[in-house]
Amino acid sequence: MSTIAELPASPAAPSSSCPSSLDELFAAVIAASVKPREQSESLPAASYFDPDFLRFEKEEIFHKEWISLCHISQIPRAGDFIRVDVAEEPMIVVRSKDMSIKVLSRTCRHRGMDLMPTGFGHPDEGNQRVILCPYHLWSYDLDGQLVGAAEMQEAEDFDRTEVCLHNFRSEIWEGFVFVTLSEDIAPLAEKYATLKDRFVGRWDMAAGELVWSAHWECDFNWKILLENFMEAYHHLGAHMKTLEPFLPAKGCSTEPYDPEYSCMHLPLKESMAREIRASGDANTPFPVFPGLDIDDYCKWWVFLGNPNFLLFSAPDRVYWYRLLPTGPETCTLMTTMIIPRGASEIPDYEKILEKEIQAGIDFHMEDMEVCAATQRGVKSRGYKPGRLSHLEQPIWHFQKYLAEVIRKACA
Repeated sequence: MSTIAELPASPAAPSSSCPSSLDELFAAVIAASVKPREQSESLPAASYFDPDFLRFEKEEIFHKEWISLCHISQIPRAGDFIRVDVAEEPMIVVRSKDMSIKVLSRTCRHRGMDLMPTGFGHPDEGNQRVILCPYHLWSYDLDGQLVGAAEMQEAEDFDRTEVCLHNFRSEIWEGFVFVTLSEDIAPLAEKYATLKDRFVGRWDMAAGELVWSAHWECDFNWKILLENFMEAYHHLGAHMKTLEPFLPAKGCSTEPYDPEYSCMHLPLKESMAREIRASGDANTPFPVFPGLDIDDYCKWWVFLGNPNFLLFSAPDRVYWYRLLPTGPETCTLMTTMIIPRGASEIPDYEKILEKEIQAGIDFHMEDMEVCAATQRGVKSRGYKPGRLSHLEQPIWHFQKYLAEVIRKACA
């Protein structure tokens, strides 16, 4: 944590693109955030690889904010689980016998071993009746209660009914399971109220079904992927053959700044939109989400719920990304696709799904290439913050969020 007592609202930018201390890096981030949108520029290089800055982000963002972990359709049955680490905190999302969903610690209450460590053959998701520690075979039920502990009869006053895995604070919002390590943060219904009422609530994602997920270990800082996700400017280059032909960068626009979220409109190519308006048919591979109107058929959307809840929405699908840092220059990513429940009943569903999954992989691989190359570039002596296009306005929004996190932590 920085030792500075107070940061000015608009400090002078450091002379170097790679500040020499955490205090200077904080000041540089704030300096970028207070520039007018027309003068906005990218963040200083060190924000993408400085270990102390990542440590700050873990403490002040990933340990204090709401972080999305999975969609409820991934764990439909009792015993279904998702294994995930949030900023080095090992967790398991589990559907209990009473069908409630809990986010439990994976730390055994015996001697602290990770109950599902890497290297022991544990899958990232699956189904099991008990949670078993591979060290001494202590076992827990789906609520986290200790149910078995062999050879503990000589431990004085040991009562297994008093031993339970830690239950993290969690909520379900629009079909997604979120967790927080904070007891003070406002509920999600309050935090994302405007985001839901004005935008994402129309998709009824809780009634959707997650039909594809892919896991990626990435060699770049988590913010590089987030910034790439939130702007359509790179459709011109990185997605020239995949997204630009039907979601052209020119014409995309961003909603005004809100401290809790950012939203970008991605209109379809004009000829496609005219055809849709003339026919009234969205002409999508899958059925559209109920409740959407003709205007929704003519555009896609990009949403960021601060700090890292990422949605890429079309009339017939929602792509959700789970993005978590694993190091200063690495992150883990799960990409998913959610479609309306019942879509599997359409003719040739399996063939259509296979084609759409491949399309998602194709544009995602393009993103992987440019993000990895950007990570290499920001470490170059030739890097300095560059000016942002109006099509990158969501990056400027995120800078404002990041700067506010710094101000609160340093107050």
